[in-house]
Amino acid sequence: MKLTLAALSLSILTSLTATACLASTTAPVYPGAVPGTRPQGVGLKTPPPQVKAYVTPAAFATVKAWYQVHLKDASELQQPGMEKTEDAFLVGSAGNGVVIMMQSFKGKTWILIGPPV
Repeated sequence: MKLTLAALSLSILTSLTATACLASTTAPVYPGAVPGTRPQGVGLKTPPPQVKAYVTPAAFATVKAWYQVHLKDASELQQPGMEKTEDAFLVGSAGNGVVIMMQSFKGKTWILIGPPV
């Protein structure tokens, strides 16, 4: 069977799309967190458009502990001095992984999930 360039390109694109979908589904969302609009003061000033925001009334420490248990193979990207209000995990590698960032803000815990920047 001879593959044409178009068929080969489609095969590669399908493979890349499946890989991207797999990466995005490997980032669990904290149980009970609901989608929300990221308020100013949470995360980066201008996060990438692919970033999904979630919010929960659960305490930051509870959410952080849940992610530590559920992301055992992820790299924790904790900033010194911020460990009680902000933390992040890298699932996969910086080139094609997913970052899960959580932050305590105005009595709620915000969770941002998206590509590394």
